[in-house]
Amino acid sequence: MERNTDKQASLGEKAYQEIKKWIIRYDLKPGSYLRIAQLSAQLEMSQTPIREALSKLEREYLVNRLSNQGYVVRSMDLKEVEDIYDVRIALEVMAAEEAATHITGVTQTKLSHILEDAMNLMNKGDKGRTLDLEQDFHMVIMEASGNHFLVDIGKGILERIWMIQNVNIFTSDHMTVAHQEHIEILKALKQRDPQKAAALMKKHLQFAKKFVISRLKNSDDFLSKLLAGFPDSRSLGER
Repeated sequence: MERNTDKQASLGEKAYQEIKKWIIRYDLKPGSYLRIAQLSAQLEMSQTPIREALSKLEREYLVNRLSNQGYVVRSMDLKEVEDIYDVRIALEVMAAEEAATHITGVTQTKLSHILEDAMNLMNKGDKGRTLDLEQDFHMVIMEASGNHFLVDIGKGILERIWMIQNVNIFTSDHMTVAHQEHIEILKALKQRDPQKAAALMKKHLQFAKKFVISRLKNSDDFLSKLLAGFPDSRSLGER
């Protein structure tokens, strides 16, 4: 019995991670219907772990439950995007300040390698993988803060940032500027200057927020992709 319970929990976690990845990576867009039977067939498992996964995703505000009809991927409104960035700024400014005090040589090297790899990918025109690495840069800094609660909350915030960036709103010019700002943040961390690291992080993220909000407000195409909840006639089984 205990072994079956563990297996069920493992399947629930697998389903949760897989569906969440589809949502964050924008394979499932806002408004996409998620039917339990089709998810069960797609993931080749019973409906019980699927229900557990969807309930967890509902608690994380990634899906909404439809009465007797399954679930639907949530859309964001502009206020929610602004709120996400405001929380991100508060968390990551704190993280940068703490990381400047606690950062190790190993972490400094890891951050340097991330930025080197990101620049190489940027030069090759690989925007998607570049953005992934630039986000990894932020995650490593949060981990370097030594605050596990901050890391847990920050991970959830970055997942929503990944959703926004997967709408493809970032231009090459913006990415170049952001990359240079990352280099300056790393310099401050290496200098173990908490105030400078925090100030640079705040400036960096405030610029990112302003850029994203401006792009969303001035492009109906982006708004339709990210903000407007639209009924997507496709369900997961029809992808």
